[in-house]
Amino acid sequence: MNCIIVDDEELAHHVIEEYISRIPFLNLVANCYDIQETIQVLKNNTVDLIFLDINLPNISGIEFLKSYNKLPNVIITTAYDNCAIQGFEMDVIDYLLKPFSFERFLKAAYKSFDLYNNVKILQETESVMKNTFIFVRSNNEDVKLNLNEIIRINALKDYIVIYTNTRKLIVHQTMKSIMEKINFENFIRVHNSHIISLQHLQSVGKNSLMIGDERIPVSEKYKTYLSGIVDRYK
Repeated sequence: MNCIIVDDEELAHHVIEEYISRIPFLNLVANCYDIQETIQVLKNNTVDLIFLDINLPNISGIEFLKSYNKLPNVIITTAYDNCAIQGFEMDVIDYLLKPFSFERFLKAAYKSFDLYNNVKILQETESVMKNTFIFVRSNNEDVKLNLNEIIRINALKDYIVIYTNTRKLIVHQTMKSIMEKINFENFIRVHNSHIISLQHLQSVGKNSLMIGDERIPVSEKYKTYLSGIVDRYK
Protein backbone atom coordinates (compact mmCIF):
# COMPACT_ATOMS: atom_id res chain seq x y z
CA MET A 1 0.00 0.00 0.00
CA ASN A 2 1.41 3.38 -1.02
CA CYS A 3 1.10 5.93 1.77
CA ILE A 4 2.01 9.55 2.52
CA ILE A 5 2.56 11.48 5.74
CA VAL A 6 0.92 14.91 6.06
CA ASP A 7 2.21 16.80 9.08
CA ASP A 8 3.91 20.15 9.69
CA GLU A 9 6.19 18.78 12.44
CA GLU A 10 9.50 17.18 11.52
CA LEU A 11 9.49 14.96 14.62
CA ALA A 12 6.12 13.48 13.67
CA HIS A 13 7.50 12.59 10.24
CA HIS A 14 10.48 10.83 11.80
CA VAL A 15 8.30 8.77 14.17
CA ILE A 16 5.75 7.74 11.53
CA GLU A 17 8.49 7.02 8.97
CA GLU A 18 10.16 4.65 11.43
CA TYR A 19 6.87 2.88 12.14
CA ILE A 20 6.12 2.55 8.41
CA SER A 21 9.56 1.02 7.80
CA ARG A 22 8.62 -1.84 10.17
CA ILE A 23 5.43 -2.79 8.29
CA PRO A 24 6.09 -4.70 5.04
CA PHE A 25 2.77 -3.85 3.37
CA LEU A 26 3.33 -0.06 3.68
CA ASN A 27 5.38 1.89 1.15
CA LEU A 28 6.09 5.56 1.92
CA VAL A 29 5.66 7.64 -1.26
CA ALA A 30 6.09 11.18 0.07
CA ASN A 31 6.38 13.46 3.09
CA CYS A 32 4.05 16.49 2.94
CA TYR A 33 4.09 19.48 5.26
CA ASP A 34 0.90 21.27 4.14
CA ILE A 35 -2.27 20.59 2.15
CA GLN A 36 -1.09 22.33 -1.03
CA GLU A 37 1.88 19.99 -1.20
CA THR A 38 -0.40 17.05 -0.42
CA ILE A 39 -2.73 17.84 -3.33
CA GLN A 40 0.19 17.89 -5.76
CA VAL A 41 1.43 14.53 -4.50
CA LEU A 42 -2.06 13.02 -4.86
CA LYS A 43 -2.28 14.29 -8.44
CA ASN A 44 1.05 12.78 -9.43
CA ASN A 45 1.10 9.50 -7.49
CA THR A 46 -1.02 6.47 -6.66
CA VAL A 47 -1.73 6.81 -2.94
CA ASP A 48 -3.72 4.25 -0.93
CA LEU A 49 -3.39 5.70 2.58
CA ILE A 50 -2.81 9.13 4.16
CA PHE A 51 -1.50 9.66 7.69
CA LEU A 52 -3.06 13.09 8.24
CA ASP A 53 -2.43 15.66 10.98
CA ILE A 54 -5.27 18.08 11.81
CA ASN A 55 -3.41 21.20 12.94
CA LEU A 56 -1.85 22.27 9.63
CA PRO A 57 -0.99 25.74 8.27
CA ASN A 58 -3.55 27.55 6.05
CA ILE A 59 -5.95 24.60 5.65
CA SER A 60 -6.63 22.17 8.51
CA GLY A 61 -6.82 18.44 8.07
CA ILE A 62 -10.56 18.48 8.76
CA GLU A 63 -11.16 21.21 6.14
CA PHE A 64 -9.17 19.13 3.70
CA LEU A 65 -11.32 16.07 4.41
CA LYS A 66 -14.48 18.12 3.85
CA SER A 67 -13.37 19.75 0.61
CA TYR A 68 -11.37 17.11 -1.29
CA ASN A 69 -13.33 14.45 -3.20
CA LYS A 70 -12.32 10.82 -3.63
CA LEU A 71 -9.57 10.72 -1.03
CA PRO A 72 -7.66 7.51 -0.30
CA ASN A 73 -8.07 5.90 3.12
CA VAL A 74 -7.17 8.33 5.91
CA ILE A 75 -5.74 7.73 9.39
CA ILE A 76 -5.71 10.91 11.48
CA THR A 77 -2.58 11.46 13.60
CA THR A 78 -2.98 14.39 15.97
CA ALA A 79 -2.39 15.72 19.47
CA TYR A 80 -5.99 16.95 19.66
CA ASP A 81 -8.94 14.76 20.63
CA ASN A 82 -11.73 17.28 19.90
CA CYS A 83 -12.14 16.33 16.22
CA ALA A 84 -12.55 12.58 16.58
CA ILE A 85 -16.31 12.61 15.94
CA GLN A 86 -15.90 14.82 12.86
CA GLY A 87 -13.20 12.53 11.57
CA PHE A 88 -15.24 9.36 11.91
CA GLU A 89 -18.25 11.10 10.34
CA MET A 90 -16.02 11.55 7.29
CA ASP A 91 -15.14 7.86 7.29
CA VAL A 92 -11.52 8.03 8.44
CA ILE A 93 -10.05 4.61 9.18
CA ASP A 94 -8.73 5.49 12.63
CA TYR A 95 -7.88 8.41 14.92
CA LEU A 96 -4.45 8.25 16.60
CA LEU A 97 -3.66 10.59 19.48
CA LYS A 98 -0.01 11.63 19.75
CA PRO A 99 2.15 10.25 21.16
CA PHE A 100 1.01 6.81 19.99
CA SER A 101 2.87 3.51 20.27
CA PHE A 102 3.94 1.29 17.41
CA GLU A 103 1.38 -1.31 18.52
CA ARG A 104 -1.44 1.25 18.24
CA PHE A 105 -0.10 2.43 14.87
CA LEU A 106 0.09 -1.17 13.62
CA LYS A 107 -3.52 -1.81 14.64
CA ALA A 108 -4.64 1.21 12.61
CA ALA A 109 -2.52 0.14 9.65
CA TYR A 110 -4.12 -3.32 9.72
CA LYS A 111 -7.58 -1.73 9.64
CA SER A 112 -6.66 0.09 6.46
CA PHE A 113 -4.95 -2.99 5.01
CA ASP A 114 -8.05 -5.13 5.62
CA LEU A 115 -10.29 -2.54 3.98
CA TYR A 116 -7.86 -2.17 1.07
CA ASN A 117 -7.84 -5.93 0.53
CA ASN A 118 -11.63 -6.18 0.78
CA VAL A 119 -12.04 -3.52 -1.89
CA LYS A 120 -9.45 -5.21 -4.09
CA ILE A 121 -11.23 -8.53 -3.68
CA LEU A 122 -14.58 -7.01 -4.63
CA GLN A 123 -13.07 -5.30 -7.65
CA GLU A 124 -11.13 -8.32 -8.84
CA THR A 125 -13.38 -11.23 -7.86
CA GLU A 126 -13.60 -12.58 -11.36
CA SER A 127 -9.87 -12.24 -11.92
CA VAL A 128 -9.04 -13.88 -8.58
CA MET A 129 -11.37 -16.79 -9.26
CA LYS A 130 -9.63 -17.45 -12.54
CA ASN A 131 -6.14 -17.07 -11.10
CA THR A 132 -5.93 -20.49 -9.44
CA PHE A 133 -2.81 -21.57 -11.34
CA ILE A 134 0.26 -20.15 -13.03
CA PHE A 135 2.79 -21.34 -15.59
CA VAL A 136 6.49 -21.32 -14.74
CA ARG A 137 9.45 -22.06 -17.00
CA SER A 138 11.44 -25.04 -15.71
CA ASN A 139 13.74 -27.44 -17.61
CA ASN A 140 12.85 -25.74 -20.91
CA GLU A 141 9.14 -26.42 -20.40
CA ASP A 142 6.19 -24.25 -19.37
CA VAL A 143 4.90 -26.09 -16.32
CA LYS A 144 1.37 -25.57 -15.02
CA LEU A 145 1.35 -25.13 -11.26
CA ASN A 146 -1.79 -24.96 -9.13
CA LEU A 147 -1.35 -22.27 -6.48
CA ASN A 148 -2.79 -24.46 -3.72
CA GLU A 149 0.03 -26.95 -4.41
CA ILE A 150 2.77 -24.51 -3.44
CA ILE A 151 4.19 -25.03 0.05
CA ARG A 152 7.10 -22.61 -0.03
CA ILE A 153 9.46 -20.76 -2.36
CA ASN A 154 13.17 -20.33 -1.74
CA ALA A 155 15.56 -17.87 -3.42
CA LEU A 156 18.72 -19.42 -4.90
CA LYS A 157 20.99 -16.76 -6.44
CA ASP A 158 19.38 -15.90 -9.81
CA TYR A 159 16.80 -18.67 -9.45
CA ILE A 160 13.93 -19.64 -7.19
CA VAL A 161 12.99 -23.11 -6.01
CA ILE A 162 9.26 -23.84 -5.75
CA TYR A 163 8.37 -26.71 -3.40
CA THR A 164 5.16 -28.74 -3.52
CA ASN A 165 4.26 -32.07 -1.89
CA THR A 166 5.22 -33.96 -5.01
CA ARG A 167 7.92 -31.96 -6.81
CA LYS A 168 10.57 -29.28 -6.71
CA LEU A 169 10.79 -26.80 -9.60
CA ILE A 170 13.84 -24.65 -10.29
CA VAL A 171 12.80 -21.48 -12.10
CA HIS A 172 14.85 -18.59 -13.49
CA GLN A 173 12.83 -15.82 -11.85
CA THR A 174 13.12 -13.29 -9.00
CA MET A 175 11.29 -13.43 -5.68
CA LYS A 176 9.61 -10.12 -6.48
CA SER A 177 8.26 -11.29 -9.83
CA ILE A 178 6.93 -14.62 -8.51
CA MET A 179 5.26 -12.80 -5.59
CA GLU A 180 3.45 -10.61 -8.11
CA LYS A 181 2.23 -13.68 -10.00
CA ILE A 182 0.91 -15.47 -6.89
CA ASN A 183 -0.17 -12.28 -5.14
CA PHE A 184 -3.12 -13.15 -2.93
CA GLU A 185 -3.62 -13.52 0.82
CA ASN A 186 -2.41 -17.12 1.09
CA PHE A 187 1.25 -16.28 0.44
CA ILE A 188 3.53 -14.09 2.54
CA ARG A 189 7.22 -13.30 2.53
CA VAL A 190 8.94 -14.10 5.83
CA HIS A 191 12.56 -13.56 4.79
CA ASN A 192 14.43 -12.11 1.81
CA SER A 193 14.97 -15.72 0.71
CA HIS A 194 11.65 -17.31 1.70
CA ILE A 195 7.99 -17.10 0.71
CA ILE A 196 5.53 -19.45 2.41
CA SER A 197 1.93 -20.56 1.95
CA LEU A 198 -0.16 -19.89 5.06
CA GLN A 199 -2.25 -22.90 4.08
CA HIS A 200 0.72 -25.18 4.79
CA LEU A 201 2.13 -23.31 7.81
CA GLN A 202 2.39 -25.56 10.90
CA SER A 203 3.89 -23.48 13.70
CA VAL A 204 5.62 -20.16 14.40
CA GLY A 205 8.50 -19.75 16.82
CA LYS A 206 10.50 -16.73 17.96
CA ASN A 207 12.80 -16.50 14.95
CA SER A 208 11.61 -19.32 12.70
CA LEU A 209 8.60 -21.33 11.56
CA MET A 210 7.77 -24.86 10.50
CA ILE A 211 6.28 -25.54 7.09
CA GLY A 212 6.11 -29.06 5.68
CA ASP A 213 9.09 -30.81 7.25
CA GLU A 214 11.35 -27.76 7.05
CA ARG A 215 12.25 -25.08 9.59
CA ILE A 216 12.43 -21.69 7.89
CA PRO A 217 14.03 -18.52 9.37
CA VAL A 218 11.91 -15.41 9.91
CA SER A 219 13.79 -12.11 9.56
CA GLU A 220 13.23 -9.09 11.82
CA LYS A 221 11.78 -7.14 8.89
CA TYR A 222 8.85 -9.54 8.51
CA LYS A 223 8.44 -10.77 12.11
CA THR A 224 5.92 -8.16 13.25
CA TYR A 225 3.80 -8.67 10.14
CA LEU A 226 3.73 -12.45 10.62
CA SER A 227 2.90 -12.06 14.31
CA GLY A 228 0.02 -9.79 13.38
CA ILE A 229 -1.41 -12.43 11.06
CA VAL A 230 -1.12 -15.11 13.76
CA ASP A 231 -2.79 -12.83 16.33
CA ARG A 232 -5.73 -12.22 13.99
CA TYR A 233 -6.57 -15.94 14.06
CA LYS A 234 -6.10 -16.59 17.80
